[in-house]
Amino acid sequence: MENGKWKIYVTTGRLGKVFAIDTATDQVVGSADAGARPWGDALTPDGKTLYTANGPSNDVSVLDTATLRVTAKIKVGDRHCGVAILSR
Repeated sequence: MENGKWKIYVTTGRLGKVFAIDTATDQVVGSADAGARPWGDALTPDGKTLYTANGPSNDVSVLDTATLRVTAKIKVGDRHCGVAILSR
């Protein structure tokens, strides 16, 4: 949630993108090149960071949701398709 507005983040698989959708207007409000085939994503509880699982490149992209820019890529195992955020 940003400034009282809720957003949904959608990964596109083969297109390599993440789209941000404003739930109040059902309009796309931004997009980012996330990586090679982002399949699954996970949002941190504070809504500031989005992680995408990029299967073919064997990495996870870290995106800043305020700017929709990739701030890091984390190398992981082969062909993963999901991300989970665990909290205590």
